[in-house]
Amino acid sequence: MKPYMIIEGNHSAIEAFEKKVADALEMGYSLAGELVTQPHATEIKFYQPVILADDQEDEEEDEDWDEEEEDEDDE
Repeated sequence: MKPYMIIEGNHSAIEAFEKKVADALEMGYSLAGELVTQPHATEIKFYQPVILADDQEDEEEDEDWDEEEEDEDDE
């Protein structure tokens, strides 16, 4: 699977867009930012970035490790 992707949709097919986002969440992705809306001709486009949850957990573990290391340095 891709480590990240942008899910696209529009206001006239909001249910399909919501299903794409829900399916991505079920596959292990998590939301990676704000929903972006953009007027385009006679419709409104939606863009939702998602990232694999495993990648985010790795980053969070790295941040925790850095904090622990800093605490040890302070002692």
